[in-house]
Amino acid sequence: MAVILGLNCYKHDSSAALLVDGRLVAAVEEERLRRIKHYADYPAKAIDYALSEAGIGPENIDHIAFYMQPGIVMRENLAYSRNYILQKGGPFFLLGQLNAARKMGAIGETIRAHLGPDLKAEVHFVEHHIAHADAAYYCSGFEEAAVLTMDGVGERCTSMLASFRPDGYTVHSSSRFPHSPGIYYSAVTKFLGFMPDNDEYKVMGLSSYGEPKYIELFRKILSQRNGQIRLDSQLLDIHRGVQQTSFSESVRRIIGPPRRPGTEITQNHMAIACSAQKVIEEVGLGLARYLKEVSGLRKLVISGGVGLNCVMNGLLDKESGFDEVYPLPPSHDAGTSIGAAVRVHRDIFPEVPLETPPGMYLGPSFSEEEIAAVLDMARLSWTRPENPADKAAELVEQGKVLGLFHGRMEFGPRALGNRSILADPRRSDMKDIVNAVVKHREAFRPFCPSCLEEHADEYFEGCTSAPYMIKTFRVLPGKEEIIPSVTHVDGTARVQTVTKEVNPFYYDVIESFYRRTGVPVILNTSFNIRGEPIVTTPVDAVRCFYGTGIDALLMPPFLLEKTPGLRE
Repeated sequence: MAVILGLNCYKHDSSAALLVDGRLVAAVEEERLRRIKHYADYPAKAIDYALSEAGIGPENIDHIAFYMQPGIVMRENLAYSRNYILQKGGPFFLLGQLNAARKMGAIGETIRAHLGPDLKAEVHFVEHHIAHADAAYYCSGFEEAAVLTMDGVGERCTSMLASFRPDGYTVHSSSRFPHSPGIYYSAVTKFLGFMPDNDEYKVMGLSSYGEPKYIELFRKILSQRNGQIRLDSQLLDIHRGVQQTSFSESVRRIIGPPRRPGTEITQNHMAIACSAQKVIEEVGLGLARYLKEVSGLRKLVISGGVGLNCVMNGLLDKESGFDEVYPLPPSHDAGTSIGAAVRVHRDIFPEVPLETPPGMYLGPSFSEEEIAAVLDMARLSWTRPENPADKAAELVEQGKVLGLFHGRMEFGPRALGNRSILADPRRSDMKDIVNAVVKHREAFRPFCPSCLEEHADEYFEGCTSAPYMIKTFRVLPGKEEIIPSVTHVDGTARVQTVTKEVNPFYYDVIESFYRRTGVPVILNTSFNIRGEPIVTTPVDAVRCFYGTGIDALLMPPFLLEKTPGLRE
């Protein structure tokens, strides 16, 4: 048996993934188990879950794969510190970076202290962007593919353009810090009063409300040529990472002062978001077209934190020249736990074939008995509908907001029907209702449609299969009026297509809604509130249900409903 444990930690979004004989048995983010969003420290609970899911102990682990090479991290930080060490706070920043690298280098000792003396596995350190790339290539199932990675920074690399084939890979070009597309976008996030390394998706959503008033300025800040990213650090000082990033005085004279968190969002803020977003799209598209030319390949996979920008991904899908474009669903650092394990598997067990995972449902699940025990402990009343999927569709048709909790939890930032909140996409007021009384978040934030895959091209232009809610598509003319609450202000939607083969229960819910309404689309958003991770356990689900305006909670076979309130 070939058992490889993949790990990511000490930067953000720590996670663990487990490969057993080439099959991805489990993958989970530590944040979900600790209830601390973007948890970055050692993923003890995620490791414990992965081993439990596989039914093995520490003695069965053959190899441990880590997503970073800490020696290079330490060397690069020391070498680059000359750019900021004499600035205010520079020594403290350097010490923080070196401490993180030290903990990375000691990961073998940390995991042995956790799992005990039975653990004999060797630790392997995998280059960060290779881990990103291998995760995307493996999960895509493509035999050969061009690979584009973009993020804040790994050891020193910020992007990579490569060709991956069964016999190995070729790197065509890469960019190095400070030429970082990820930190560029995080700097915009911070400038707009949001939290960097957390709220970048808010900038993406806000961008659709503005005009690209400052696009020429942002083109000077970030650009690409021949596969190389260039960032003008005279206009955007990113030498000390995301938290200390700042635009120059000359830039601020043009775009205005930074927005204070919690204050009004103006048209100027929308214009900044729009301009910054258009430039990241242009850079991504330019890199992809260059990669198409130098690789000669017909399929593209995308990873790295910038790969979560679904608007950019939708553009690449349409205009990059590739026949197929696959952005990795967990493109952020959490996905590198998969990629690190895959790289070690390819190097050490090349004779053992890798099995493409059928989906991203890789986290914990709970039995009927476990759910019942939680409901009994909390002394809650429930019913058992004869047909839970049909009942879910009935409630949504009636205008109820429904929490759906079933099966294995999704890996990655998107809820794909197992830890989801569902609502009627036909109601024009439903977006505001869910944002205000359920999610407790900004009114400009859009929601996503889950659609029966066989009907996707009837509602979304060019959409035949999009199972991971990570690419945007234009809503077809005339359909915006039918599904207004999942149509963004710019006429697009971040689509999830659903098949019976991958998620039969969720498919049945949407299919029942389709039979009732003639609309094969349902509003889907993650089962959580602002500032909290997606729910993991039945206790998490019940707590979120009673702490929000959700009308009903379905944890098959159990249904909990609240007394009708003023929203009726």
